[in-house]
Amino acid sequence: MQEANEDLRARLQANLDVAAGLCRLGFTYGEQVTTLTTETMHKWVLQAEHDPKVLLQGDIAGFTAASGRIAVDHWSALLSCTLEFQKALLAALPKR
Repeated sequence: MQEANEDLRARLQANLDVAAGLCRLGFTYGEQVTTLTTETMHKWVLQAEHDPKVLLQGDIAGFTAASGRIAVDHWSALLSCTLEFQKALLAALPKR
């Protein structure tokens, strides 16, 4: 009976370890997404402070290009971060 209890305890501990690892991955991913989004917002704020002068001069193309570049950079960084999270998540799951 004690051997069955030890086996059950070991399996439950293994499940808890997997769950804890997955939670850590999720929190790390959330932190990375928050950091990326904060950096992007800072870039857009800086652009908004700079670009009224550009817009008053009629350079809408420059404004659009700069905004688009910020958006594409953000999307690319988020995609990379998400792919790394998915790889880590799949690696952390038990092989059964």
